Amino acid sequence: TRLKGMRAAATKYGFEFKAFDANFTPQTQLGQVQNAATQGFDGYVFAPTAAAPGCTMWKSFLKPTGRPVVTLDVPMCKDADYTPGVAATVTMVRQTFFNAHVDNAFRSCKSSCKVAAIGGFTGSDLFTVWERAIAQGKEKFPNVKVVSDQPGNFDPRVALRVIGDTLRAHPDLDMVISPWDDMTRGAEQAIVAAGKTPGKDVRIYSTGATKVGVQRVKQGAWNETTIFLPFEESYYAAVALIMALEGKPVNAYVNEAEMPAVTKLGSMYVTKENAAKFRPNY
Repeated sequence: TRLKGMRAAATKYGFEFKAFDANFTPQTQLGQVQNAATQGFDGYVFAPTAAAPGCTMWKSFLKPTGRPVVTLDVPMCKDADYTPGVAATVTMVRQTFFNAHVDNAFRSCKSSCKVAAIGGFTGSDLFTVWERAIAQGKEKFPNVKVVSDQPGNFDPRVALRVIGDTLRAHPDLDMVISPWDDMTRGAEQAIVAAGKTPGKDVRIYSTGATKVGVQRVKQGAWNETTIFLPFEESYYAAVALIMALEGKPVNAYVNEAEMPAVTKLGSMYVTKENAAKFRPNY
């Protein structure tokens, strides 16, 4: 979907681009960044696979080209959002985003509440950010007890096993929270297999607002999915790069939560009440 966004921007603004797929691997990306820096591109849209190595790649190879660089997806260089020196940072996936998602879920617990959390890959930046969000949520909402907090590797099969095990140990589980809709499908399947009704017996708070996720919310199987905007992310990153090439760099953080898909809905959270107004594009 991010690639579709870049293609749409290329058609709109008349530029050509070459895509490098690091497959979420910093070492692979390092070689690609070194390669790209020697090929004489007019500018770069850079999605760090991880914050620390991404910062090093930018400082060591992309910045010395003297060409504008726009970053997207995750912040880097220990910056909460914008990294000074790049033409713009376009992202929604930052600490405050996940904090808000977890808080929104925990806030629904009006009394004592047992929660299972599934995350991404252990050791990844996204997992670290997710764990921090859960930790701060537990501090804010002492009535919430996180009885299981495990990686799900963004894989519905792993989520099925993890939540299945959790339900056997804690049959009175109240809620599952997840940072990715596709992984959440496995959690829902585990709840059904345990003879419980997802969305009622065990509430589900997911992230992504994919077509599947929004449909599950409409059906009442999930209680909420928080919006990601991969198409808009790459599209507006390309817009920011073109602005820099035209001598009008943004030099700031572009918050996807302020984009029309969110502002027209009036919320980052897709619920049964507003799901009919949201049009997922992936």
